[in-house]
Amino acid sequence: MSVKLATAALLTALAPAAVMAETATLTVPLAGATIQNEEADMSVYFVDGEDGAVTVYAAYVTDDAPYAPNRLTMSLQNGDDVTFSLPGLPETNYSFARTGGIVTVTGEPVEPAIAANS
Repeated sequence: MSVKLATAALLTALAPAAVMAETATLTVPLAGATIQNEEADMSVYFVDGEDGAVTVYAAYVTDDAPYAPNRLTMSLQNGDDVTFSLPGLPETNYSFARTGGIVTVTGEPVEPAIAANS
């Protein structure tokens, strides 16, 4: 194998790991999942809510405060999709989306230029 080919293979293998998103797919109420990334560890689950909505509950901790969980709650109707960063953690965007009975939660690194403007 040539050095150029080996280098290209190594870069190809390493590049997705640097920008890979962590995703949890929730299909059953009260069945939770965990997302872990550089900034925070998050546990998330949902329950059936009112008027066809589901209520999503999440708790997350950071390296700075591993014993002080932060919490968030939101209602999602079918087709809802919301993306935001957590307070004080601008380098990761979290997306919460609902399609039918499936809730998907994704934590994805933000490009450095975008995080710097937060």
